[in-house]
Amino acid sequence: MGRRQQPETVGVLDRINNLPDSILSHFLSFLPNKEAVRTSILSTRWKYLFASSISILDFEHCLKNLYEEDVNNFMNFVDTLLFNPRERVHLESFWVNDYFVDDEDDYVPLYGWISTALSRGLKNIGINFINEKVPVLPTLLFTSHSLVTLTLFLHIKDDMKIPTNACLPNLKNLCLTNLAFEDGYSILKLISNCHVLEDLTIYDCCFHSISELNIHNLLLRRLILCFEHVCVRDYDYVMAIDAPSLVYFEYTGIVGKGYTLSNMKSLVKAEISISHFHEVHSERSATQLLQGICNVQSLHLAIEAFNETFFRTRLDPKLVFHNLVELEFHSYYCYRK
Repeated sequence: MGRRQQPETVGVLDRINNLPDSILSHFLSFLPNKEAVRTSILSTRWKYLFASSISILDFEHCLKNLYEEDVNNFMNFVDTLLFNPRERVHLESFWVNDYFVDDEDDYVPLYGWISTALSRGLKNIGINFINEKVPVLPTLLFTSHSLVTLTLFLHIKDDMKIPTNACLPNLKNLCLTNLAFEDGYSILKLISNCHVLEDLTIYDCCFHSISELNIHNLLLRRLILCFEHVCVRDYDYVMAIDAPSLVYFEYTGIVGKGYTLSNMKSLVKAEISISHFHEVHSERSATQLLQGICNVQSLHLAIEAFNETFFRTRLDPKLVFHNLVELEFHSYYCYRK
């Protein structure tokens, strides 16, 4: 009798198992995280192999449609991934939220994951916390030498504290949303200490204890400032911007006390949406804001005034846009009873 042939699939599996771990991990990197994790049941060798193939961990994606009883399994998965006994996992991007957190004790493992990922050269991190009583964030978050992107979206009621030695030397993208800073100068110092920062976004943040919001950065190319939902009493300062490399500037919100915008000779596009607030100096401040961007090539300007026209006198003759090739203008009137 002829020799019985083994199924062809067995030979294929043998050839796969003969490949080195580095190549197998590379193959697994093309799979979704959940599919890569499922390979851990194949054999002892494959139990932790998936961990080195995962470079991006997104809680928003992982927790979607996850039942409450599966949360513990998810936490065990993250523990296995970051505290892998066989290999130190180096994540590139970590997007974190606290949707599964019930009390403050649940932040202990969460902060442990964040600190571990940062200590291993994490490049991009986004933190979205909906709990109003979030403990102090890990100090390493503000002193990392590897971070390139930092996104913070917090719903906390208490003021956020920035360590005095805060410095992110390789950070290029910074987005701050819904934050309140007890010492406003601390976050401004951090921005100045981000020496290669290119993209800065600030949405509805409160800066306490300052008289001037000073943003000074030589390499900054994109700046988005939105104070649309900031309490009026928290917006009582002059804004000073010194960003000679800026090419895009977006400003939305009430008109502040005053503006000093210097060295904006590289500005290409600006989107300005302002509303009337300070009765005494709104017109003067708005003129200062527009003077600061007079080198712009493309301008989208929207003005919302209450009861009357925003500019009650003729505009300053110095307000000339020599380089302007595109203008879109909108004017809105809101009548107060």
